[in-house]
Amino acid sequence: MSVLSEIIEGVLQDVASRKLEVSIEELQERARKQVPALDPKPVLAGEDVAVIAEVKRKSPSRGELAAITNPAAL
Repeated sequence: MSVLSEIIEGVLQDVASRKLEVSIEELQERARKQVPALDPKPVLAGEDVAVIAEVKRKSPSRGELAAITNPAAL
């Protein structure tokens, strides 16, 4: 079995397991109750500098990368 086949098999097993935990109907109901996502276009199209950033705290291969308690302060 190739590495790709193993990954696909693992994902399929994970999906099957998750379907047993939460039904599609329950998942859809939870999604309907969520606050709508914000539209970033108006902010990004403005005159001011706009940044979309992500702080990576852990890596699968290196573990903990940084102890950042307040990413917004960066």
